[in-house]
Amino acid sequence: MDDVIIVGGGLAGCGAAIRLADAGFSVRVLEKRSYPEHKLCGEFLSPEVWGMLDRLGALEQVHNAGAHEMRRARLTASSGAMLEVKLPGVALGLSRYRLDAILADRARSLGAEVMERKAVREVTGSLTQGFEVETRSEAYKARVVLGAYGKRGVLDRTLHRESLQQQTPFVAFKAHFSGETLEDVIELHAFDGGYCGISHVEEGLVNACWITHEKTLKEADRSPEGMIERTFQTNGHLKARFDRLERVSDSFCAVSQISVEPKTMFDGDVCMIGDTAGMIAPMCGDGMAMALRSAELAVPHVQSFLRGNISASTFRTTYTSDWKSEFTTRMKLGRWAHHAYVQPWIARAGLALCQLIPSLGRWAVRHTRG
Repeated sequence: MDDVIIVGGGLAGCGAAIRLADAGFSVRVLEKRSYPEHKLCGEFLSPEVWGMLDRLGALEQVHNAGAHEMRRARLTASSGAMLEVKLPGVALGLSRYRLDAILADRARSLGAEVMERKAVREVTGSLTQGFEVETRSEAYKARVVLGAYGKRGVLDRTLHRESLQQQTPFVAFKAHFSGETLEDVIELHAFDGGYCGISHVEEGLVNACWITHEKTLKEADRSPEGMIERTFQTNGHLKARFDRLERVSDSFCAVSQISVEPKTMFDGDVCMIGDTAGMIAPMCGDGMAMALRSAELAVPHVQSFLRGNISASTFRTTYTSDWKSEFTTRMKLGRWAHHAYVQPWIARAGLALCQLIPSLGRWAVRHTRG
């Protein structure tokens, strides 16, 4: 029996695996994909990640992988309004293709068993009795199970999570491009029905990731190419960017049913971390940092439970309390900003107000970019 099984080997899953393995616990990570692989993500590491990556022993590897440093943020609206402010620190741009593999290798180096192409079908059991985790070919036992499988997954259904009932009209796309130099800037462009983040990752590539309403996608022939050719024309700044960009990704990553509504920290006694616990609005650019931080937040509670220092009830209560204390305000701000930025007139008015009151713009960036 393992001490901990982690379902999902992304940022939160590998971050938790590194910390638990380093503390001497037996850890198994079950990742349904293989490394390296591209994922839909803004690929923006807000300034707060420096300390977290250092504590994980991965900061040097991230820099060696070519992480791009960013010091400014630029926001635009379809009216032509533009706001540029300094970030509250130095942010980094690195693809999930590189970063997930770096963290998985780091977990393995500390003794964690990271298993690829192991899709989990069902989890049964409890914190008091132990768990059985079933894949298509095998079953594993553990004292604690962490859910780190992302925004949505099969376990949402088998665990009967209430969040599965949340039907949302938003879909997101992501691809890498070449042909443009953004220097040390991350850009966020509002267009009619959504917004698009653009920034550099390694090797001079540009990551473009956007979220839109299903209605807007339908009007663009239900394709990301159609959105680039038609919808992005509503924002002159965004159009100018894509006129000079050439896609180098073989295809677009896409995810539907994007939800930024609250979730529960435990379901079926499985402890949720990362996007599985709650996804901040993509426009905030803080999702990667939150995933790493949520793992950092959960691990002390997991350790205390495994060592017999706290009960299952206390584990559930204290982790939930700490998660809400850390993230609730940020999540609420993210939801507000998301719903505002997909409305063209609100985006225009908001940028105009920030131009009149620069301190307001700096406050907004500081609270949505780490």
